[in-house]
Amino acid sequence: MAWWDELSLGIKVTKNAAALAIDPSPGAPFFTVAGGYVRLTGLLGYCTVAPALANTCQFTLEPDAVGGAITVLSAVLDINGQTEGDLLTITGAPGVAMVGGHVARQQMMPAAPAGVVLGPGVIGFIATAVQGTYRWVLWYKPIDDVATVTVI
Repeated sequence: MAWWDELSLGIKVTKNAAALAIDPSPGAPFFTVAGGYVRLTGLLGYCTVAPALANTCQFTLEPDAVGGAITVLSAVLDINGQTEGDLLTITGAPGVAMVGGHVARQQMMPAAPAGVVLGPGVIGFIATAVQGTYRWVLWYKPIDDVATVTVI
């Protein structure tokens, strides 16, 4: 990989806007990591319809490995109060809640500027209410040559 390849966020994968649904752990399947390890370099949710009530949410990774434990990618965040055009992102620290806000003050994955390594599995989104509609954009760089991330 050339040095200039490190300047970009990597490969972009977009999940079209959809209403959030109630999904317990491991969450609604959003993306699949396959073929090996990837470095997650960004994950943003764009609010297209604001939630009207409380809705606590978080991201997880359910590994393909038999007997593998579900990995928490973020602690829960109540997205009530988000407005159309607001963003959500993970911090990159598993024990820390997602952060949300307006574009002018948002920083993507501030606790992990070099990215988060993910193995094969399903990235899921846990929500406790049918509140809010979001479009999700994920960026990644393959660590293994055949590793990919796709939308479910």
